[in-house]
Amino acid sequence: MRAFLALPLLGLLGLPLACSRAEGEPPRAAGPEGPVVLELFTSQGCSSCPPADRLLSRLASAGTVGDRAVAPLSFHVDYWNDGGWSDPYSLPAWTERQRQYSRKLGDDRIYTPELVIGGASGVVGSNAVSVTQAVQRALRPALLSATAEWSKATVTVSATAPDDGDVWVAIWEDGTSTRVRGGENSGETLGSDRVVRRFERVAAAGQRGSTSVKLDPAWRATGAVAFAQRTDGRITASTLLPR
Repeated sequence: MRAFLALPLLGLLGLPLACSRAEGEPPRAAGPEGPVVLELFTSQGCSSCPPADRLLSRLASAGTVGDRAVAPLSFHVDYWNDGGWSDPYSLPAWTERQRQYSRKLGDDRIYTPELVIGGASGVVGSNAVSVTQAVQRALRPALLSATAEWSKATVTVSATAPDDGDVWVAIWEDGTSTRVRGGENSGETLGSDRVVRRFERVAAAGQRGSTSVKLDPAWRATGAVAFAQRTDGRITASTLLPR
């Protein structure tokens, strides 16, 4: 696990790293609910990350945590790329997204593997108990009004954004496999699911919008989730966009 500053004891124990509801049921959406969006910040260069990647794959396969539907995503950060292995799925934009969460959640560092739940709290991504507890405490997002038209080359996503948040779409690839030839995981073959390949804004707050996202034919099984996110980071509505 790498942190730019000392990792607090709570993080080492896998307990929530940001304030969340301590007791009681989270508020329910007035109507149908969307899945809780789970964002794992990970790297092939981090020896602590493979267990978190495997847990995310199990969550993606199950589609639920207890009675809550979930939409797991895997963002590969680039700050491990100086350790002997350059993660082929890493992007500076994913590192910047994690930095934004750190600022919004009041954290003083970023680290891997971190799982951000509903844009509102972060836990160590390999700690199944902490992940389960955080999902159960998370805000229950509304079902977002969004559609997707898939073709071999593109997916066109249309959505109506709520008044308090922009709508974004994340396109993922499942079933990736990489033979790592350097760094802390040298010699390992690492598999990952829900690896984010595209992330784009669909609609500004209070507006109806549409965007066409190019797909790479070399990608394995792909899928998408659209969600509405407030400026404070909280995800208030979501929907899966099956292919």
